[in-house]
Amino acid sequence: MTYLAVFDWNGTLFDDTPATHTATNVCLRTFGMPEIDVATMQETFTFPLIHFYEKMGVNADDYLARAEQEGMLFLDAYEKAARNCDVMDGAFPLLDWLSEKNVHCMILSNHLQERLDKDVERLGFTSYMQHVSGNREAATITQGLSKQIRLEAYMKEHGFTADKAFIIGDSHEEPELAKRMGLLGISIAGGLLSPARLEKYKADHIVKTLHEVRPILENRWNLA
Repeated sequence: MTYLAVFDWNGTLFDDTPATHTATNVCLRTFGMPEIDVATMQETFTFPLIHFYEKMGVNADDYLARAEQEGMLFLDAYEKAARNCDVMDGAFPLLDWLSEKNVHCMILSNHLQERLDKDVERLGFTSYMQHVSGNREAATITQGLSKQIRLEAYMKEHGFTADKAFIIGDSHEEPELAKRMGLLGISIAGGLLSPARLEKYKADHIVKTLHEVRPILENRWNLA
């Protein structure tokens, strides 16, 4: 079986941290909380989102009572701001190389499936991806994440093994998932987490740009 490359979307292939920051502040204002800068967001942002809002001083019951409304507010503000965001530096050179090596590529995201599909197509990633997996319902973004469940099912269905798969993303999810599943885990800085926080999750590798991923795989998988 061929190798499997698993990409997070937001902050990994899509350089949308500014849009996430803008949308986060829109939501914080509705709770009467002060806006935060990008550095503060990167030091505090976490999933499930209720824990982030608690850190920002929002009462948990108040958040839960408005979770669905806030989720849609976030998505609407994010979508408007994301129109000005671009693809991550090095994304297409890496994907071109992976395609040449017949590596099976997929996106594993917490973004809503419908909106994810539109963004993937709009930004030119569709032809590179054998599978695009997002959340089917907004509620899953609030209540918890299903990345591991989705990835385990996909790998089992298609016969992929952990020793021939890697996952890359900008949050704590990817290194934690990599450890639980035995995958090669790569974290990319500049997204949801600060470099200092990424270090705590001890991914196998931490990169600043996607240009750094190819040498890692050439060495790990002998794909030169």
